[in-house]
Amino acid sequence: MRGYAVEPRLPKITARTLAVRAPDDRFSRPSLAKFAAALGCTARVLSDGHVAAPEQVPREFADVVVEWAGRD
Repeated sequence: MRGYAVEPRLPKITARTLAVRAPDDRFSRPSLAKFAAALGCTARVLSDGHVAAPEQVPREFADVVVEWAGRD
């Protein structure tokens, strides 16, 4: 999208956040560490999949989210 930048908006996110990507997701690969650092959040890389990782490795994705959600 022209004129739409995510980075300047990241500091406005104040909710506890988890960044998850699949190893073959070429769209989020270069940005995950930068976004996680800007959000001050945990970042996890799943063992398999690409953009549709929740559909490709649903159990692992769910386990990662449930583990993260259980933290204070």
